[in-house]
Amino acid sequence: MKRIYFTFALIVLMFTYAYAQEQEAFLPHTGIGFVPQYAISGGLRFDIDKSISKTSNQWLIISPQFFVLSGMKFNHDIKQLTGLGLDLKHRIYLKPNSIKPLGFYAEYGVVCQYFSITDNRQYTDSYSDNGVGYYEVVNGEVHSNLYKFGGNFHLGYQWLVSDKIFFDVYSGAGIRLSHNSNLKGLDAWYNNSWIDYGYSGTLLDGGFRVGFYF
Repeated sequence: MKRIYFTFALIVLMFTYAYAQEQEAFLPHTGIGFVPQYAISGGLRFDIDKSISKTSNQWLIISPQFFVLSGMKFNHDIKQLTGLGLDLKHRIYLKPNSIKPLGFYAEYGVVCQYFSITDNRQYTDSYSDNGVGYYEVVNGEVHSNLYKFGGNFHLGYQWLVSDKIFFDVYSGAGIRLSHNSNLKGLDAWYNNSWIDYGYSGTLLDGGFRVGFYF
């Protein structure tokens, strides 16, 4: 009986030691990541990954975004576009008994973006002549302020190289609501597709990241 107790205690000790070793194996608790696909829309996004605690498999990801663009984009003749954005996500890695940011994960979060856009296009203008109101279609510059809000849910997989460099791919679904300062209600002009600046509705979302921990 003593042998059984001793063997059981030894097994428990071994598992506890192995778990402690894995808990201590990943020391960095901050990461910086870059998301190259944002360049498609004239943007730059980088991620700040912060471990929620020293013994947790959960991370908080803060994603500032900056946009500067001119020229044709998404069928818009844009003279000047500037924008800011911020994503905030909660990520949970699914590997049992590990605090490493490695393997499959699930994450969810909120999105907010602002765009200031001046483009060249046709628009309807009104004028009066001898007390009579008229409308005409003219070509010119139109300035709009877009405010976009939404949320995302992603599933993904992350690789680690020497606990310092990471590669991350993810996909999922989201929802967006966009308001144009020149229109009442939801935006219509910048809503050609789900990657357009003023898209409103549900969408598929995905991408990849590369970065490092320190």
